[in-house]
Amino acid sequence: MEGAIEELNLQLHALRSVTLGPKGAVEALPSAGPDFSRELPVLAIYAFVFFVFSWGARFCVIDPLLTRCLGMRSAKLRRCSQSVMEAMIYGAFSVFGLLVVPSQPWVWPSERWWSGVAWGGHLVIRSDVRCYYLMYLARYVQMLISVMLEPRRKDFPQMVLHHLVTTVVVSVSYCKGWNRVGVVTMLLLDPTDVPLHIAKVCKYAAESTGKRIWRTLADRCFELFALTFFVTRLVMYTYVVYSVWTEGRPNVEHLGGFAGWVCFIILCILLVLQFFWFSLILKVAMRIAQGKPAEDVRSDDDESPAAASPPASGASSPWWPIVLGASMCGACAQQALSFGAERSLA
Repeated sequence: MEGAIEELNLQLHALRSVTLGPKGAVEALPSAGPDFSRELPVLAIYAFVFFVFSWGARFCVIDPLLTRCLGMRSAKLRRCSQSVMEAMIYGAFSVFGLLVVPSQPWVWPSERWWSGVAWGGHLVIRSDVRCYYLMYLARYVQMLISVMLEPRRKDFPQMVLHHLVTTVVVSVSYCKGWNRVGVVTMLLLDPTDVPLHIAKVCKYAAESTGKRIWRTLADRCFELFALTFFVTRLVMYTYVVYSVWTEGRPNVEHLGGFAGWVCFIILCILLVLQFFWFSLILKVAMRIAQGKPAEDVRSDDDESPAAASPPASGASSPWWPIVLGASMCGACAQQALSFGAERSLA
């Protein structure tokens, strides 16, 4: 346990150096290879802290504020509170990733993502990257536990599968030393969820208050979501997959064996799904450009039967099932299932 405390202090020092310290302090951070006897307890500590913070912030701060300021109750309060929390978490990890990843000496050109990986050189990583990786993994462990405690929604099996697959993929990339391309991918997939969840919060606020300003803000956030999605998940992520095949394959024997091929296939399926979802997002963007509102039509199982019934023929096409599925891009298996699961219409 003493080694775990030492590792925790080392990673927290790296976190302080990245966020508050001068540039020289970041470059001087120590590097080391994986030591699971030290890192697994740290991972458990991170997951516990994230769990307590997530639920504590919701019950003690977010829920009372939403009830007092927007008059939200029951299921809508729970969904909006969850979206506020997720916007905060995805935003914090986006900032953390932007501070950590670009500061690495191997960040560009992309050939450096692979040089030395064959002889295990990538297993030795700087403490700020190790902190980012373990916190990212702990976040999904916490989310997996939390989804078990939430009231069951219709996409419960898909969410569980999503968190499980994401946890496995992140763990494999860390243990195998594919952490350079791993942190780049992690960084690219987080920012899109920030405007998405802010848009959801605005949509719930519009429904509770009836004020048009919230609906307008929801549409603007959706537009920002679409733009961010295009840049990070279509342009940049496509290049990551290209790099894996053209630069990674010659440097990794047999592409890392079975585990490597599974991860690569996941990346490829995920890429195809990005283009599929973006085509749907463009259709919604066209509706907004024509002055038509983007309606929130997703319901929970605990709402009234009327709220869960499908729309009448000719009703406007919703955008929430589209972006909710698109936001689940951390694991492609969940992506494939979640789109079919976003069928709950109000």
